[in-house]
Formats: sequence, structure tokens, C-alpha cells
Amino acid sequence: MTSRSPNKVTALTWLSTALAASHLTLVYATGRLRWDHAAVDALLLGVAWAGPRLQRFLRGGLALWLTGMLLDSQGLWLFLRGPIHTGDLWELERQLFPAPGGTHWPDWWATRFNTALDLLCGFAYAAYLYEVFVLALFFFVKKDSLFERLCWGFLVANAMGVVIYVLYPAAPPWYVLQYGPGPADLAAPPNPAGTARFDELLGIRYFASFYARSTNVFGAMPSLHAAYPFLVMLFVWSRGWAWRIATGLFALLVAFSAVYLTHHYVLDVLAGLGVAAVAYLAVESVYARMTASAPWAVPLTTRGDTRA
Repeated sequence: MTSRSPNKVTALTWLSTALAASHLTLVYATGRLRWDHAAVDALLLGVAWAGPRLQRFLRGGLALWLTGMLLDSQGLWLFLRGPIHTGDLWELERQLFPAPGGTHWPDWWATRFNTALDLLCGFAYAAYLYEVFVLALFFFVKKDSLFERLCWGFLVANAMGVVIYVLYPAAPPWYVLQYGPGPADLAAPPNPAGTARFDELLGIRYFASFYARSTNVFGAMPSLHAAYPFLVMLFVWSRGWAWRIATGLFALLVAFSAVYLTHHYVLDVLAGLGVAAVAYLAVESVYARMTASAPWAVPLTTRGDTRA
């Protein structure tokens, strides 16, 4: 018979416990407590105090939890943001990336949509988050170092995006199409824009419910929709052509969808790609330093096809 080793309480266990308790306190104190807050925090605690196999998930899973809490709490510091860009960004987009006839791409697509593109782009906009989570889980099961690197890259990209939203708040194209390029209307509610057509075609309220919970209407620059799949592509690039083609095509589809669905300008998309590239380089640089200085401390091994 073999005896099971007792659960090991680590510094990461205590850190996760402190973070979960602090977050619950914060959302309760600010009047934002929901059932899903309690569920996610309870899940973090469960993993933190489970056996070694699940505790290993914290190496990257904690970054995913931190990302969720960061995005969920955006409304707490929106009072710090500067002047909101509406008409100036609209005009800059027209000058740099004019659509046929000298108009704007969001304006052009707003009258030229069709059912096939609505379904395809709506699917891409619905799946962009799941790509990150599914691949992170896949690499975790495979005990691949890409698990934690992808998760921390995801956190860094989102943190950069949130900081830029405060420093350079920008109205999305759908806002200008609906309210005009004048001074920002801070009372404007979030809007699913072109994704509403996807909901209507399928008879669902997926995007209507998703955007109804948004706390920041003026967070168009950069496009994190475009950033996520591009970040995934960068992390799996060394795994061979199959990975490159699959993730690259999906990244292109999401980037196109962002403009087609009037959620983002081309400028927003390019900024999102830049954020993803910086996040990738930052995480890979830190990870390389960690493995070079203490290779024994890295719990996950690199597996799979690593050929360039």
C-alpha cells in the first residue's frame, strides 16, 4: 500500500487565500458583490488548499484570476481618466485607413453587412476568450510550460490595456455612429453594436448580456479582442506550422471582426497587436531569466514540437 502525502501549504497558498479574502471584502464594501464573485473566489481557495496536483494550477491560474478581478474592477478608477477621444480618433482613422469613397470602415460596413459575415464574425467574437482558456487548460494537462507563460502573458496584456484605457480613453466606432463625434456622453450605455445581429439570427441574448455588464464604454483603444488571439499565436509559434496556421487565421478573423462589427477602428486593432507583442516579449524574457538562473524551480516542462 502507498500512503498519500499530505497537502503542502505553500506561500502561493497563503497568497491566494489573502487575495480571495481581500477581493470579497472589496466587492462587498463597494456594493458590487455578486454570486459569481463568491463562486470564483471560492474556486481559487479550493485550488489553493487542494493537493499538489491542483495547487500546480495556481502557477498560471492565479494570473487568470487576477485578470478577471482587474477587468471587473475597472469602474473603480475611471474617475482618473483624461479627456475622452471621439471625433479626433474618428478623423485620424479616416485619414490613415480610408474606406472606398473616402469614408470610414466602420461606417462602410454598417450598411454592407450580410448574414454569412454576421455569423462568422459573431462566432469569432464569442470564441476569442475561450481560445485562451481552452489552450491554457490543454497545456496544463500536458504539463507544458506554455500553460503558465500564456496565463501570465494574458494578465500583462490586460493590465497594459486597462492602463491605456485610463490614459487614452477612446469611444468605439459604434458610439460615434450613434452619438456623433462631439463631446463624450458619459451616460451612454454599453452597446453590442454589430454583434446584436448575431444574437438576433440565433435568437439568443449572448452579446446583449455580455456587454450589458461592461463598466467602460470608452475603452476602444487598444482592442483586446485583437490582442488575445495574436498573443496565443505568438506563444505557440515555435510549435510548428499547424499551430501557426490555425492560430494565425483565427487572429486575422478576430481582427477583421472587430472592424466589421463596428467595435473597433483599424488603429485599435494595431494597438492591440502591439500590446500582445510587448506582453509576449516581457513574459518570455522573465521566464528565460528564471529558467537560466534556477532551472530546478520551474515546475512545468516544455513539451511538444519546438522546431522553428
